[in-house]
This record gives sequence, structure tokens and C-alpha cells, in this order.
Amino acid sequence: MLILPRRSVLPVGYVFLACLIFASSSPAVCQDTDAQALWHFQAAKQAQNAGSLDVAAQEYLSVIQLRPDAAEAYASLGLVYNQQGKFAESAQALGKAEKLKPRLPGVSLYLGIDYTRERQAALAIPCLREAVRLEPTNKEALVWLGRALWDDGQIPAALEQFRKTSLLFPSDPVLLLDLGEAYRKAADRGIASIIEATHDQPLLHQIYGDIYKHERAWQKANAHYNRALDQDPHWAGAHFGLGEVALRQESLDYQERLDYAERAYRKELQVNPGSAAALARLAEIAMFNDKADEALALFSSAIHLAPEEASNAVGLPHAYPAGAEDFSLHAQEQLSKCLPFLESAPASPSRSLALALANARLGNDGASASAWKDFQRATHSSTFSNSYKSGVANFNRQDFRAAETDLRGWLKLHPNDLQAAYLLDRTYVNLSLSTLERLLAVAPDSYPAHQLLAEAYENSGEDDKALAEYRMVEKIAPNLSGAHFWVGNLLLKMGQRDQAELELEAELRLNPGHAEANADMGTILLAQSEQADAIPYLQRAIELDPDLPDTYQQLGTAYYLQHDYAKAELALQHAVQADAEGTAHFQLGLVYRALGRPEEADAQFQISRKIKLERLTNAETDLSRKFELVRPKSTTTP
Repeated sequence: MLILPRRSVLPVGYVFLACLIFASSSPAVCQDTDAQALWHFQAAKQAQNAGSLDVAAQEYLSVIQLRPDAAEAYASLGLVYNQQGKFAESAQALGKAEKLKPRLPGVSLYLGIDYTRERQAALAIPCLREAVRLEPTNKEALVWLGRALWDDGQIPAALEQFRKTSLLFPSDPVLLLDLGEAYRKAADRGIASIIEATHDQPLLHQIYGDIYKHERAWQKANAHYNRALDQDPHWAGAHFGLGEVALRQESLDYQERLDYAERAYRKELQVNPGSAAALARLAEIAMFNDKADEALALFSSAIHLAPEEASNAVGLPHAYPAGAEDFSLHAQEQLSKCLPFLESAPASPSRSLALALANARLGNDGASASAWKDFQRATHSSTFSNSYKSGVANFNRQDFRAAETDLRGWLKLHPNDLQAAYLLDRTYVNLSLSTLERLLAVAPDSYPAHQLLAEAYENSGEDDKALAEYRMVEKIAPNLSGAHFWVGNLLLKMGQRDQAELELEAELRLNPGHAEANADMGTILLAQSEQADAIPYLQRAIELDPDLPDTYQQLGTAYYLQHDYAKAELALQHAVQADAEGTAHFQLGLVYRALGRPEEADAQFQISRKIKLERLTNAETDLSRKFELVRPKSTTTP
């Protein structure tokens, strides 16, 4: 499922609808039966209000036994089951209510939720569409429809649904978080698909280079850009990526950064003479070298080719994401020296762009904005021959919504265009960032804002800061599904098992159907050599989410330690399908050896050794290229 669902809440007053069944009874109906049914219904309501859901369910079943035609009783029973996390039983009861009395309030919504939770998105979508039709501004119905569309693989429709919902409730931080995460996961999903399709082609290494560049893992980024060029010396984009890394690589001194970046951008122009981005970066370097006249000429050439690409390359209208550009005080001094020359130069698009850039880097926001407006007035939007070129231009304008529309249209006609697909995924990344930035601006003290910051810290390896933010989420929304899991999962990662166990227990009390919490609890118990207790948690996790290869490996290990080798083999056969470390293959080899199948055991051990050797070789290759990749091989300018 796309996003961890929040616990469904029984609509206040909904259960009172069931009273209508008795008020409308036929005179022919036995008064004793009605009296008994009403008594059981009232008992069910009291139990429900007291939180005794098992008792409430039994009382509603008694009502149904007395009045099998009571749609409202089935609906109330279904909602109780939904609260208990018994989604299959809830769907069955609500489905019966829908047949007996179509359009009963709340039934289509919760039936859709049940189907979604049971991974039957195709069944959920019609129900949720009906719920939205009946209540067009029901936030819960709108959100669950987006989730069901996502789970059904209708990604563009799901994103559009999330976006429409956030527009209806523009200040809702939870919806902004959902939309931002949906964009990010759409990007991750798309990039993973491209990586699988490209195998060892240059585009694969271009993508990895871009990923590592944004993560500031400079050596890995350089390694992949060079691998792309090893495979295709004429590959467009790789030299530009090397230049981008050089400009930001702190291990090089200031002038060395500029010199190496300049060489890389010039090589890019040899491969791709139409690269307005490379020309614009060269113009920027000229400004850093106090060559403002040369910068204007380079900017002019870049603007002539593609004004949007030229401006975006130097981070205008603003660096995206924020903080992407980071230059030294010396660089700012050099830009200050250029300002008098630029200000006295004749008016032109290149002058306006240079002034906008210099003032932006120097923090003169007002002057930068004024020059940027001059640049926009002096350059006119081009007419493009196809939606792909239009999408590229809109991406460079940082009009990501328009770029998304253009690129989707292009890919409908050209589904195998991996370059366009990759640009769409980069568009999704930027849409995610802009949405989450809006969340931080709209509700900086909300739990979604703290959740977002926690995820950012965790992704950057700052676990202590991430834990503090997750604790804030837990404090603000203690009953939020997932809150205790996030804390427990991070504590487990940090080696604090006892505290992690307490948090996971709290999560499972609130949400027993949380797959990852069950998996983590099983992992902790297994580490404590409590295999018998671990197995039910691991089994439950896989039942809830079959796509958990690490959990299959944990389950296989637990069965192996209990000498239940047949079950261990079945679990590990799932685990080896996604075994990046080679450990699952090794464990399966141990199982085969225990089963007296030495040849199969040896085959698994060999696979495990091969995986580990390949990982070691790749790591050594990256390390051996360290100095080769960060420094130019010669001082000759191409």
C-alpha cells in the first residue's frame, strides 16, 4: 500500500441509524422479536461506546439473528469489525448491508476501505467512487480513493486524486504529506523500473550518478558517470555530471574545482554542442574567474540555444532544491567584482541573466528578482514541435506540473522512451520537494512536518536528530498509526532493542495489522533466541505484506534453528529472490546441508560467495578510481 493508513473512526451518531429499523417495523412483525432486537442493539451501542468491541459485535449478531433483513445492523457490525482490523469480515457484513439497502450512509466508504486494506483495490475503487459521489467533500473518502487507485497501479490517476484532495483542503498538513510522499514514491517506482530495463547501459550509470550527486556521495557519482562514458564516449550528460560534482566537491580547493569543472563542461560541448546548460555553467565559471565579458558572450550563446535550460543550469529562478548551490566567500567576492561591469553593460538577456545570478549568489534578493523579470521579458517562450520538447522546457522553467502533463502525454505515444520516462521521474521528485516545502511553510509545528523532518534526517544518516523528530510526532499524535513503529524501528536500527520492543508493542496494541511492526518484533525476539515467539510475528508480517524478503529470511532462520528444515526451505526460497548480500543463499545452503542434500547446498554457497565477491570488487573499483575521478588526467584544455 502506498501510505500507512490511519485508523478508521466510527462516524459519530452512525449507529443511531439502526434505530430506524425498529421504527419502521411492520405491524405483522412479532412485538417480542422487535423488543429483543432493540434490547440487543442498545446493548451493542453501549459496549461500543465503552470500547468493548467483541461484546458489541456479538450483540449486533444477535440483532441480525432476530432481524436478518436489518441492513443497518449489518452496517453497524461491519463498522465494528473495521475498528477491530477484521477487514474481510467487515467487508462481508457491509456487502450484505449494501445489498439489503443500497446507498446506506457510510457503507460504500467503509466497504471501500475494507477492500483496500485487504489488497483488493479493483473492488475498492467503485465503492470509493460512489462514496465520493454521495459526499464530494468527504476528506476520508477522497483520500482512500487515491490510495486504492495507487494500489491498483493507476499511478497518474492516484496522483491526480491526491492533488485534487489537497486543493480542497489546502492547509491540511496530512494531505500535503500524503501528496508529497506519493510523488516521491512514484519517482522511486519509475526509476526502479528504468534501472531494471537498462541493465548495464549508459543510462543506468547516468541515473546512479545523478542519485549519488544529489546525496553528495561524490566518489560514487564520479564512478558512475565515468562508467557511462566507458560504455559510450559520446554519451550526453555524463561530462556535465562530472562538472557538477567538481563544482561542489569540498575535497578540491576553490580554483581546482573551477578548473576541473571547466574541462568537464567543455568536454560535454564536444559530445553535445547543443548543451545550453554546459555553456551557462562555463559562463558562471568565467564570472568566478573575474571574466565578466567572457561570461556575457557564453550566456548569450546558451540563451540562443535554450533560455530555459541556461537559466535552470545556474539555479534560476531559484536553486532547486533549496541549498543546492553552495559557494565559498572567495567566490562571492569574485562575483562582487563583476557587478560594476555587468551593471554598465548594454541591456540584453545575457546581462539580465548574469545580474540575476550574481545577485542571487550574493543574497541581494530584490536586485536578483528585478533582473530575473527583465530576463523573462526579454526571452519569449518557444513553440515546440512535440510534447517531449515542451516537457523539457517546462522542467527547466521549474513549472513541474506542466512538465508532468507534457511528459505523460508523450509517454502515452512513446512508452519505450526511457529518457522521457526518467525526466518524468525527476519531475515527480521536484513535485514532491515543492509539496513538502509547502507543508513546512503552512504547518511547521504539525506532526506531518516533524515526520517529514525525521525522514530527511534518517535518510541523511542523522539518526539522533531523526529520533528526536519522531518523538515529537509521537507526542503530538500518540494514537497515530505508525508513530510508535517509526520510533521503534529507528531504535532497533540504533541497537537499542529493549526500548524498540516497548515501542513496537505499543504500535501493535494500536494497530495489530502493521506488517513492518510485526516483522521488527519478530526480528527482536529471534535475536534474543526466542524462535518460538518470533515465528508468529514473522508469519503475520508476511501474511499482511508478502513483499518482505528480509522477513522471509528471518522466518527461514527461525525455522532452521528449530530444526524445521522443510518450512525453513520454503521461507528461504522466497528470500533468495532478492538477496543483495548473499546471506539468504548461504542460509539456504545450511538448510540443504541439514536435509542431506550436499550438492544443492554447495550450489547455494557458491552463489553466496559470488554475490559477496561482486560487491567487494565493485567497492574496490570505486576506491581505486578515487583520485583518478576527482582530478583531471592532464592539464591540457580540450
